[in-house]
Amino acid sequence: QGNAVRKVLIALACVVILAASAAGQRPTLSAWPRSFVSVDTPLVALTHVTLIDGTGAQVRSDQTILLRDGRIETVGASSAVSIPAGAKALDLTGYTVIPGLVGLHEHTYFGGISHPAPMLHSAMLYLAAGVTTAMTAGSMLPYNELNMKHLVDRGALPGPRMHIGGPYLTGARNEPGPFRIIESPEDAARVVNYWADEGADWFKILSGPSSVVRAVVAAAHARGLKVSAHLCAVTFIDGARLGIDVLQHGFITNSEYVPGKQPDVCPSTNQKAQADVDPGSAEVREDIRRIVASGASVVSTLGVYESFSLTRARLDTAELAMLAPAVRREVEETHAGLAQSSFIVPDRLLTKMMQWERLFVAAGGLLGAGCDPWGTGFMPGYGDLRNYELLIEAGFSSAEVVKIMTLNGARILGEQQRTGSIERGKTADLVVMRGNLAADPKAIRTITIVFRDGYGYDPVKLRNEVRGKLGAH
Repeated sequence: QGNAVRKVLIALACVVILAASAAGQRPTLSAWPRSFVSVDTPLVALTHVTLIDGTGAQVRSDQTILLRDGRIETVGASSAVSIPAGAKALDLTGYTVIPGLVGLHEHTYFGGISHPAPMLHSAMLYLAAGVTTAMTAGSMLPYNELNMKHLVDRGALPGPRMHIGGPYLTGARNEPGPFRIIESPEDAARVVNYWADEGADWFKILSGPSSVVRAVVAAAHARGLKVSAHLCAVTFIDGARLGIDVLQHGFITNSEYVPGKQPDVCPSTNQKAQADVDPGSAEVREDIRRIVASGASVVSTLGVYESFSLTRARLDTAELAMLAPAVRREVEETHAGLAQSSFIVPDRLLTKMMQWERLFVAAGGLLGAGCDPWGTGFMPGYGDLRNYELLIEAGFSSAEVVKIMTLNGARILGEQQRTGSIERGKTADLVVMRGNLAADPKAIRTITIVFRDGYGYDPVKLRNEVRGKLGAH
């Protein structure tokens, strides 16, 4: 009997090992995506790099990273790492290497314009900016995203590893919109189960009310899936208490501080009233403590809110060149008319958002980051890079920001065993850039190679392919 049990256990172990091996196997690229790859050998040595490994550890100079068959085999001082025969050795003296970015608010449609445009080329822009894993935080075109994910997974499209958020879920609204209205717990279960079967692994709630939050969270958690939310009718405290896993945008969307806030009602002054609140007050600090205690994480999207600032918003000509002509014209018109917009973010509010995020992390909160591209000219991938600069401005160190944008994001997605840091055995998702990122935040914009699963992509070639096409119908 003991031998029989032992044989069963050995067989099960073999199944687990084979499954793990299959899950970890990198995709075989077809000819077209391979045309964007500049480093395509199974054994690669990145030598003499400045390393920020994503764990929060101090920056290390003169390091060598050995990649084999799409995984990280060795990381160490260049003087101590032997480069195997047959390896392609890249001398990267004067370059910084960080883990691939993990974006937690990456859209594949362009909102904020008259006709939300499908960004079928956005996967390439995200990858060009070093985003190797991405969660789509709600979609107006969820089947576009699912099909994009399938193409990336089978090596037919260059792009990040994708976690799909499905359609926006919300309560009854007084205006039409591309959202799924949830009317009962049974309705929530039916919708969640349908989209889970289709391939969604996250669900995005817009505003509330609490009955929708409760029902969607219950249905998603029953499937072992998670929920993020852009809240308004529900406050952060209540959303965290009801089990939301990820609170999007941070301080600016927490309606807790809007005078006269009524339960389950989205106040019209939300995202404005917070400008008059002190994030360092005892009340806000206590709220942060309660959010952290609940286990809810937060996604920083400082960059997209900066694009609504009259003093800070800028259009980047190189980024605008990615847009289809009609979309570009509308973005330029939106920017020109920002002063007449009904929604403007004053500088003092952006500063308070930064302060709140520092306090959240100091209290032990898990902070990630995401882009949230929008019709103000805030672009896929570019927005993730701008977030790096703004988190530095917020007062985090370079090692802290890299951790927020890599390992923290991987932890939020449950991917931390596979990616998010440069450690032995993990997938070879890395970003190579010219300069010393720890000394100069602008080095984040000098990316020369993006490794995903060990394939080294040329960001210039990826961007050139997108130029003039993004948002075209």
